[in-house]
Amino acid sequence: MKRIIFLFAGIVLIVVAIIVSQSGGTVIINHQVAGSEASNIAIYAISGFLGLLGFIFLLIGVIGMIRGSKQMKVNQYIMQNGIPAEGTVTFVDKNWTLLVNKNPIYSIIEYTYTDSNGAQYSRKVTNANSNLVTRMGIQVGSKIPIKYSPQNPAESVIVV
Repeated sequence: MKRIIFLFAGIVLIVVAIIVSQSGGTVIINHQVAGSEASNIAIYAISGFLGLLGFIFLLIGVIGMIRGSKQMKVNQYIMQNGIPAEGTVTFVDKNWTLLVNKNPIYSIIEYTYTDSNGAQYSRKVTNANSNLVTRMGIQVGSKIPIKYSPQNPAESVIVV
C-alpha cells in the first residue's frame, strides 16, 4: 500500500512541477514584483525542486513495487509447493503505521515453527490483515497453519 502511495505522490509532484514550469506567472520576492529574469529563475527553481522530489518519490514507489512483486512470487511458490507445518504465535499487535478511519488495517504477527529436520525458525509478518487476525482469533500461544519453503525453511507463509 505504501509503495502505491509513493508512486502516486511522485507522479502528482512531477505533474505539478511541469505545470509550474510552464506557468510563466509573476513572482513576488520581498513584497515586490520580480523582473522577468528573476521570475524565470524562481519558477524553474521551484519546478526543479518539485520535479526532483517527485522523481525521488516515484523511484521509491517503483523499487517498492519490484520488491513486492518478487516477494509475492516467493509467497505464491511457497503456497503451492511448501511443506505444511504448525506455527506457534509468540507476538500479536496492531501495526499503527497505516490507518484507515483511525484504525490500523494491518497487524504484526510473530511465530515460531519447526521444520522436518527439527530446526526451529521464527518469522515476523508486519502486514497481516487486522480483520482476518481478529476473525481467526490469533493471539499469543495460538497454533496457526503455515507452509515453509523446501529449499529455504526460513521462508514461510501463514495459510489462511
